[in-house]
Amino acid sequence: MVMKDERAEGNGDDGPERKRRDRAGEGPFAVFDPSTLVGGRAALPPAPVQAPVGAPRSAPGSAPVNGGSPAPPVPAPTSPYDDKARAPGPPTTDPGHRAEAPPPVFMEKVEEASPSEKRAKSGGKTASEKASRKEAAQQGAEDASAPESTITLWGGMGSGKSTLLAALSRAVQDPMYGEWNMWPEDHASQKFLSDLAHTLYRDRTFPPATLTEQRPVRFTLAGNLGGTRFARGGGKRWRRGADRRDLTEFKVTLRDLPGEAFDLRSQTGAALGGKLIKDLGTARAMVYVVDPVREWQVNGDEGPVADDARQNADFFTDVLGGVATEINMRGERHGNKLPHSIAVCLAKFDDDRVFRFACEQGNVRLNPRTGQPEVMDAKRLFDGLCHAFPHGSLREIQQQIEQYFAPERVGYFVCSAVGFWIDPERGFDFENPSLVNPVEDDVRLVAPPRPVNILEPFLFLRGVGPQQS
Repeated sequence: MVMKDERAEGNGDDGPERKRRDRAGEGPFAVFDPSTLVGGRAALPPAPVQAPVGAPRSAPGSAPVNGGSPAPPVPAPTSPYDDKARAPGPPTTDPGHRAEAPPPVFMEKVEEASPSEKRAKSGGKTASEKASRKEAAQQGAEDASAPESTITLWGGMGSGKSTLLAALSRAVQDPMYGEWNMWPEDHASQKFLSDLAHTLYRDRTFPPATLTEQRPVRFTLAGNLGGTRFARGGGKRWRRGADRRDLTEFKVTLRDLPGEAFDLRSQTGAALGGKLIKDLGTARAMVYVVDPVREWQVNGDEGPVADDARQNADFFTDVLGGVATEINMRGERHGNKLPHSIAVCLAKFDDDRVFRFACEQGNVRLNPRTGQPEVMDAKRLFDGLCHAFPHGSLREIQQQIEQYFAPERVGYFVCSAVGFWIDPERGFDFENPSLVNPVEDDVRLVAPPRPVNILEPFLFLRGVGPQQS
């Protein structure tokens, strides 16, 4: 039986009928239309708009319901075989051809992906910001809790704590220590330091004794140790700037308390002792000012020469016991030692009795740069005073320091807040070394003070000391 070739015999009117037959044969796969191809991938066509329940349906191309705009005719889908036969090529560049917009379904997919990308970027940025804030908070916490940043002045009545603090503002100008500046942290601290310096350097008299509790004095010491014996970068000034190891900056918080407060058996000590001990326990650095003149006044050959017959240890032993108890209660002991560093400062080196005693030891030399005398071995001077006054209390203080503090955390210094008289023409005069000129009931200085060894205790507490050559 010979089959009749319908395609050869068909006329031009058979085209639409043939497409309908082909579509009926393809079944559900005919939903893919060339207009739905975006970027080489087929997307589902938009879902047909469904009329509300109960509304009459309009046939394609018919008039709208309720007077709306006519519905657009639904184009007849083409055969997918035509797409398979069409080779992929570059997008058309015909200016007259208008690119077809992606179907709404594809746009919905893009919009769903965009927020997730934005959230991912936003999340990454947020994580970075959190990390930065956390790092800044940790740095701030480290700065706030740095042990060396809080230094407490400790000393008995008339030991020279306020005078030492007044001299510090000028001691930083000594080129022996490099280039330093003292930066107050607030206006109250600036005024307090300025008033002390004005009394010592302008009025040329000693600051009055501290009688009431003073607010904390906060300042920053910033300096460059390059070219000095304290330099950690080799002691040379480099052409391209100082060695970073020689750039030192640290914050200092001092409390200038009345000397009476350190005698816990006194009325002032009973009122301020608890706060004093907590401050000393919290601080990790102490400048303990020892008054060697008191040894002559109380334990000299002539006996007590003043109404106040208290020993140096009366301002030390009970306070140290309270600090040790506070540290033990906090669980902050370092074995059997306190975690503190202490700079023991023998003050009033310019006093004639202290100066002559050091000279008799053979423990004094002239600084070739300043022309002022200085003690070569501070620990030796302290030991000599302990031996010279067997009935005094310096030996008791020394034993307690060795008992409670680690040896590497103890430094001995001999200081003078006013210095010595240096004749402009003859230099230092051994027979007339004093800068102090008693006038009736007052004491005045014959020249501006030239502090001796005031900054070194603070550098020691910061971990800076003379480097071995």
